[in-house]
Amino acid sequence: MDIEALGELMDGRGELAGALASNEMYTKRLIDQLRFQHEVLAEIHELADEKSKTPLQDRQLIRIKAQVALRQAAKSGLLS
Repeated sequence: MDIEALGELMDGRGELAGALASNEMYTKRLIDQLRFQHEVLAEIHELADEKSKTPLQDRQLIRIKAQVALRQAAKSGLLS
């Protein structure tokens, strides 16, 4: 690495700084996606309670929530 490239990186300019910023944005998007998936999974787990008084309705909600989570993961392009 030359001194000029190091200076540009420290100033937030140049090719290396751009690559680092891009990585940070990708990482943030991926973490947000994982948080969403975790939230949906927790909701599905609650709906799957065997003591449910409305199992058919809960099963339909599970399918809808799972479909939304799968569609969102595919749409984000982060997991492909």
